[in-house]
Amino acid sequence: MPALPVICLTLAAAAASPSAPNEAPPQAVFADHRLASVVGERHADVSFAYAHVAALDRYLEYVLAVPQLRDSGARIELAELPGVEPVFPLVARGQMLITVNPSPPQSFSDRCAEAAALAWIGRASLCAGRNPSAERWLTQALAAETLAQLRPALVDLWYREALLTPPPSFQDAVAGKGGLRESFLLWRCVRQDVPTVEIPEMLLQLSRASPLAGMLKARGRKPEAWWTLRRANLALSRPPVSLGMRESSEALDDIAAFIFDLGAGDAVFTGPEIVPHRRLVAVRQGVEIRLRGLRREIIRQNPVYHNAWRALGVWLERFQEGEPAELDALWREFEKERAEAGALRAEIEAALAQPAR
Repeated sequence: MPALPVICLTLAAAAASPSAPNEAPPQAVFADHRLASVVGERHADVSFAYAHVAALDRYLEYVLAVPQLRDSGARIELAELPGVEPVFPLVARGQMLITVNPSPPQSFSDRCAEAAALAWIGRASLCAGRNPSAERWLTQALAAETLAQLRPALVDLWYREALLTPPPSFQDAVAGKGGLRESFLLWRCVRQDVPTVEIPEMLLQLSRASPLAGMLKARGRKPEAWWTLRRANLALSRPPVSLGMRESSEALDDIAAFIFDLGAGDAVFTGPEIVPHRRLVAVRQGVEIRLRGLRREIIRQNPVYHNAWRALGVWLERFQEGEPAELDALWREFEKERAEAGALRAEIEAALAQPAR
């Protein structure tokens, strides 16, 4: 395995070689993210790969509440290098380096998701002073969750396929032989079986080569039987891709109503009513929880209510730092979007209620 970044050597060689009279030397395009930086020769490729890195970062922070990694870095380099694996990870100077081939474009998204997962897993290992050697299924599971952030319909597809496909053995699933779908399902089974507060630490341990079978046995589970039963129950609990208009409206009303005890017992407040109290720890934490929930659930909302959910999300994001006048304006925008969604819903329901001609 080479000891130096492969693409860096390639770019350096290209820069040192004379260019054809009408051929400009290759230019490196950089995009920095706290999880991993991305570099390549084409802006479109770099932006595409960056979107996958950002999606995994959002998933780790807002869905799993995994703390940010410190004291290590990662770099994803996009290059077509003959004789090199399409996704090629290595440790270079104490950091993760993943080379990704952008061709063919049909599978570029899967490779970007895998690279993002390898970047995080590698960093988690290096932070603990270990070489990356996590089980293959974990890389595939995080790559699948990354793709699900960008294409939520994949979740429903994988659940439907699970109903029609017998499971691989636990050993094959852990080895990654079931592909993205089975690794995704395996990770979802783990999340159902483990208390939410324990997931971040468990994920860190898995990324540092702790075997899943050993963790399950420590919890009194027999891995093969556990996997077969959990997977079946998971497939049967297939969640809807999108909520109905009524469900999205009710969920929006719930998340936009704030219940706090500000000295006179629990009471329900609107957004503008809690702005004067935003320095209180309970209020600040309550709003942060709402924001995490909104970011997790917005992809499932009915399209009629999408703009209203998005407007509320902007208000929640600006809650701590925005000026009161800005927050008032954002809340009015949210109420306008909610009212327009309600009017559109009424029109749709009225049209659906009319007898067919």
